[in-house]
Amino acid sequence: MSNAPLTPAARRSLVEARKRASLGWRIIHWLGSLQLALVLLATIAIACAAATIAESEFSTKIAQVYIYRAPWFLVWLGVLCINLFAVTLTRWPWEKKHTGFIITHYGIIILLVGAMIGIHTGFEGNVTLHKDKPPLRKITVNRSIIQVESPNDTALYVMPFDASAIRPSEKRPRVFDVPATDLKIVANAFNDNLLKEETLVPSTKGGPGVFLRMTSPRMGQTVDMPLLLDGAAEKDFSGLATIVLQRAPPAAAGASPTETQMVFGRFAPVVQGSDTPTSVTVSLSEDGRKVVIATPDSTSATYLREEIMKKPLAAGGALVTIEDYWPDFEMRDGRPATKSDKPENPAALVRIQSPTGDDKPSLVLSPTSEGIVYQLQRSGQAYAGGTAKKGDTFALGWADWQAEVVETLPKAEIATVVKPGPALPDGEMGIPGFRAKLVSPDTADAPLRWVPSGEITSLTDGKNVVRIGYGLELRPVPFSIRLVDFEVPRYEGTETPSNFIASVEFQDSATGALKSGTARMNHPASFPGTLLSNFTGINYKFSQAEWNPRDLGETTLQVLYDPGWLFKWIGSLLICVGITIMFYLKPKSTTRPS
Repeated sequence: MSNAPLTPAARRSLVEARKRASLGWRIIHWLGSLQLALVLLATIAIACAAATIAESEFSTKIAQVYIYRAPWFLVWLGVLCINLFAVTLTRWPWEKKHTGFIITHYGIIILLVGAMIGIHTGFEGNVTLHKDKPPLRKITVNRSIIQVESPNDTALYVMPFDASAIRPSEKRPRVFDVPATDLKIVANAFNDNLLKEETLVPSTKGGPGVFLRMTSPRMGQTVDMPLLLDGAAEKDFSGLATIVLQRAPPAAAGASPTETQMVFGRFAPVVQGSDTPTSVTVSLSEDGRKVVIATPDSTSATYLREEIMKKPLAAGGALVTIEDYWPDFEMRDGRPATKSDKPENPAALVRIQSPTGDDKPSLVLSPTSEGIVYQLQRSGQAYAGGTAKKGDTFALGWADWQAEVVETLPKAEIATVVKPGPALPDGEMGIPGFRAKLVSPDTADAPLRWVPSGEITSLTDGKNVVRIGYGLELRPVPFSIRLVDFEVPRYEGTETPSNFIASVEFQDSATGALKSGTARMNHPASFPGTLLSNFTGINYKFSQAEWNPRDLGETTLQVLYDPGWLFKWIGSLLICVGITIMFYLKPKSTTRPS
């Protein structure tokens, strides 16, 4: 620093003289000009404002892709660093009064360099650990990629692609070259709620298959259920029941205790049967059109008789079935009959079955040449059964669920079809993915397929096949991490968690050295975790993120790696020091006012 400060006039003369004498100084003064600084700062301010709006209106990912992580924004920050450095050179020769100015500007440069290092080499991610599973060496980072397997060398090539942020369309498709080939992948649509449906298709080598469509009119739900005898022949139906497909017809199972009621519209019912009454009462309206089923807990439900005829209904832990109906009841030759079709004396035969045990019900069926043979069981005892052909529907006795036989095939296989689902409400997340096709110089109109996140999809142009995967990047780390134990202490006398404690073990991949760590609320575990790594920021921090209340052997940790941390810290410190010098330790002026 010069001890003999120049007067303003002398400094202006010096600046003009060196600009005339040197092209380099002219460039430095232009790069350090106030005009350039204003343009840079105004552009960055507008970009940050746009990013803030994008985060609030769309998502953080949109702001990162188009602004914070965009190449142009990083270039702009780099030019700003050059401007800040050049403006300090324009003050040469430096004087004591420039000390705070120079320190502040170099602090901003170091801070921006740290931010750019963090954006390029750092990441945020997560890892889900299980006590009974091997250690993990990869972290799931918040960066979407596609993996392409080249058919020529079978190598996997990774390409960054965030379809949810840069949404491809037919007007603006995204094209990827398949490495080591003349093939291209063309993505021309995006959907954030892809649905995967299984269907039954004919096959030359598969086993017998049955396709059922389960419907519940009351809940407005439909569930397709393909079953393959040589594959997944037993499936769970939404936790409500079990569906079993077997080669031989279901063996006759013992009947459950049954209570029979002859219910009249205008007289008291006649009850016969079980030694242990169900206490379920059934009443018929005077015109025979409605049926009321009341349970022991004083709840009741009203149904239209025509809609529930011969369909088992669950009520009060029992199954109620309207077996028969007579509008004008009479006994004829010892059998129930009707005098006329008018509801003069309506009566209905009701069967009430009281299953033993609390087991889930099951539907056991087997394919035949014309359809299926089925049997409905509960607690190992049959309560209904029969045969059904393609297009037939039968009641299941699980609330108002009923099954339709959509297809039966002697040889079949189950195929998965991916298609766009309905739009999701704000805040809900589905399976995102994009639609793509494989294009070659000889074939442009290849079939389109949806590529869902987290799965491998095969694209073909009729001759070549390329396997492609889409999803979040799995980034390898130089160590492994294993969950040793996970604890959830509770506040005394309550079930409210007071902390989440994950005990983990790290192993260095290079040396094999082991290190233990504990991640708890507001206290992360780290690796390597040394004083030097913590100081430089070359350190992986693991913080508690999520837990599974149904499985205390599982936890999810958030991972933060920021190698630009030290530069940010030093830059921030220099800015504070420089501002302090400029405003509080400013040297006294040695010139007198004129």
